[in-house]
Formats: sequence, structure tokens, C-alpha cells
Amino acid sequence: MSGLAFAQAPPPSHPLRFLATALLWGVLAGAWLLAGGGALLLSLHAPATIALAHVFALGVLGNAMLGSLVQFLPVAAGSPVPLARGVPLLHIAFNLGVALLLPAIAWHAPGCGLVAAPLLLGTLMLSAGAVLVAVARGNGARTVRCGIGLAAAALLAAIGLGGALLAMRLGWLAPALPLTGLHAGFGLLGWVLGLLAAVGSVVMPMLQGTRPLPPAWLWGWLLLLGGVLLVVLAEAVGIALPIPLVRTLPAVPLLLFSAAVIAMQLRAPHRRGTLLRRFWALGAMALAGAALAMPLPGNGVLAGVLVLAVGFPALMLGMLLEIAGFLAWMELRRRMPRGTRVPGVGSLSGEPHKRRAWELHALAALALVAACLWPELARAAGALVLLAWLHAASALWRCWRSAMAWQPQAPAA
Repeated sequence: MSGLAFAQAPPPSHPLRFLATALLWGVLAGAWLLAGGGALLLSLHAPATIALAHVFALGVLGNAMLGSLVQFLPVAAGSPVPLARGVPLLHIAFNLGVALLLPAIAWHAPGCGLVAAPLLLGTLMLSAGAVLVAVARGNGARTVRCGIGLAAAALLAAIGLGGALLAMRLGWLAPALPLTGLHAGFGLLGWVLGLLAAVGSVVMPMLQGTRPLPPAWLWGWLLLLGGVLLVVLAEAVGIALPIPLVRTLPAVPLLLFSAAVIAMQLRAPHRRGTLLRRFWALGAMALAGAALAMPLPGNGVLAGVLVLAVGFPALMLGMLLEIAGFLAWMELRRRMPRGTRVPGVGSLSGEPHKRRAWELHALAALALVAACLWPELARAAGALVLLAWLHAASALWRCWRSAMAWQPQAPAA
């Protein structure tokens, strides 16, 4: 793990609170699908389906990404996050905003939306601004910092568009331009995929043993992603573009990212992190399937499920379980007197529990795809999603508990 600035790491509780909350939102997503059944998989525009999408986008992915950045920026990117002391308050305000947003969308509750909007806009704008300041001040690889900066800028655009859409849905603003596709493009392609590509260029060689990605390739991919976002913006404001271009171009960054992940794994000279590799392979295959389904009419729900409920969560969960092991190890090392030999990360993280988490998520992924084809299977898929995220939460708890309970052996008499 050379090159990691552990001295700049925040207290382990700062990223951990976000990561643990992400798993709880995953449990809620499974319960939501279990309760709603097949009706949630019939249309992308149903209020309850939109709310479920935000459980994944904000609850699961939002918490996982914010928590990961709190740890990744200072340790791996040389970019300490400003206002680090406010992380606990930010965590509470953000998740309260997400919790209030769901009834505002699903059941048209203006009172909840009135409180959710400033909480989410404020916390996410503050987070994006802090990330931009951090990458500007940092000394890590320029391509990585620029990729994270592009993702943070896309987040600023996505939350502004999301606030406008919420105001239109609740009747505070008159309907204007069709902003839904633009909001999804900046949020999912710009923020989530952009951040994953930037961070993945560091963590794949470090934790999976792949060859480093040539900086020129990452620069080219970032330029392509920026061009795709401009095309999405042009379509939203009414600029006439060829229909095949509009339908297919947003899928290109997803497909290239997926192909790069699989190719780098297959050609890795030093394969390690077996379960992390499996999580990323599952996520990459799901994103590739979504990219192939997106241009085809009538596949919107399938593509959305593959991106929001399978692909991105698999990538995030694999990293989350790895980060949890490091956080537990760092907390254990912080508690022990200097010079004490502590267990390694692998013995704390519990490989069997991580393996079961991958198996359950792979099974849930198959069930979700089947439920898109046969909606009567939606409740069974929801039960599997619920079980998979519950087990992941249990694995995180076991990892942390093993670190907190460990004590050095007394010297032999």
C-alpha cells in the first residue's frame, strides 16, 4: 500500500457512518420492492418507482460515494477535504433530506419536499464545493484529480436540476423543459460514472493488481464523457440532433468503462483482491448490459435496473467492504499502544462473509433482471435484495466488532 498517506486519514468514524448508512438504504430498497411488487417495474415515470430510484441513487450510492471520498481524497489522492469536522452534521442533514424526499416524490407530500429540498441542495452543494477545493489544492495525479473534479461539477448540475424537477412535481414551478434526462445524465453519467472511473484508475492497480491505466486513456475517456454530457444538454434545450446519436451516445461511456474494467482484470499481472474483482466484474457486466439495452425502445426499466440497482451498487459495495477492513484496521492501530502488532486487514474483514455477500448480490441481480421480464417475480427479487444488503450490513458490523474486541495476548509467564 505504498503511496497511501495514512497520516492524513480522517477519523475512521467519519467515512464509516456514510458507508454503514448506505447499506441500510440498500435494505430499505429491498423492502420497498418487496412491498410494491411488480407495479414498481412497469414504468420509469411512476412516482413510487422514481422514489425507489432515489433510494438507490441518493441513499445507497450517495452515501457510499461521499463516505469513500472522505477517505480516498486525503489518503490516496493527496487532497485533504476542507471542513472535515462538519462531516457528522453533513451526514445527518443529507440522510434526513433523502428520507423526506421519498414521501415528497412517492405520495406528493409538499411539506416533506419543503424541508428536503434545502437539506439536499445545501449538503450536496457543500460536498461538491469541498471536493472541488480539495482536488484543486491536492498533489495527487492530475488526471485523477481532474476526473474527480469533473464528477463534482456534474453533481452540482444534477442537484440544481433535481431541485427544479422537485419544484415542478410539487407545483411550485410551472413545467418547462424536459429536464429528467438531463438530470439523470449529469447525475449518473457525470457524477457516479465519472467518479468511479477516476477512483478506479487508482484502486484497480492498487487492490486488484491490474496494470495502471495510461493517463492519456483516462484523459480521452473524460473528454468523451464531457462531450456526451454536452449532447444530453443540447437535446434538453431543444437543439435538433440525429435521433440515433441521442439514443446511442450516452451508452458509449458505460460500455467503454465496462470493457476497460474487464480487460484490465483479464490482463492483470498480479491478481489479488479476489472478491473485489468479482464485485467489479459483476458491476461491469451489468453496466455493459444496460449500455446495450439503452438504445432499444421499451427497455428503459431494464436499463435503469441494471445501472441503479445492480451495476453501480456492485462496484460500490465491493469497494465499501474493502474500505471497511482498512477503517477497522486503522481504528485498531489507533487504539493500541505504539509497537503493538495488530491483525492484518484480511483477518479483520472476514473473507467468508464478503464471499457470501457477493453470492447474494449476484443472485439478487439475476432475480432483478428476471423481474424486469416477468414483473410477478418482483417481490421475490425484493426479498433477495433485502437479504443481500442485510448480509452486507452484517459483514460490516462483524468486521468492526472484531477490531473493537481484539486485545493483544499477554506475554507468556
